Amino acid sequence: MSTAPLRRSLITPTTLVLAVVAAIGLYFIALRFFYGLGAVTNINPGYPWGIWVVVDVIIGTAFGCGGFAMALLVYIFNRGEYHPLIRPALLGGLFGYTLGGFAVIFDLGRYWNFYNLLLPWYAQPNSVMLEVALCVMAYVAVLWI
Repeated sequence: MSTAPLRRSLITPTTLVLAVVAAIGLYFIALRFFYGLGAVTNINPGYPWGIWVVVDVIIGTAFGCGGFAMALLVYIFNRGEYHPLIRPALLGGLFGYTLGGFAVIFDLGRYWNFYNLLLPWYAQPNSVMLEVALCVMAYVAVLWI
């Protein structure tokens, strides 16, 4: 396999469609920050739980767990024939868990207080969301390392 420069333009119909989708997403993110969570989700900003949190967490972590499954297969179960797939799988895991972590921070509301998860005097040890938040932070830290 040899590498060569791409001999065509990077601006294709596919990249234009994806740029439009990204612009629409950035518009709604800006709308959420300027006018609150209710402006884009029709959910009460005081109680922001809804289907959006579930969709973000499920899609982000489901996309991300492929990297851990592939690492388990290659490095723990010693299946070397799958080693060429490890880097793309870990990159997908990195993007998936980072996306899930950022989505949870933005969807839960009061995103400016996210650092309180790391302060023990604010911790609620009986909270399921504390465990989820700490696990996602640990997963993302391991993947970035």
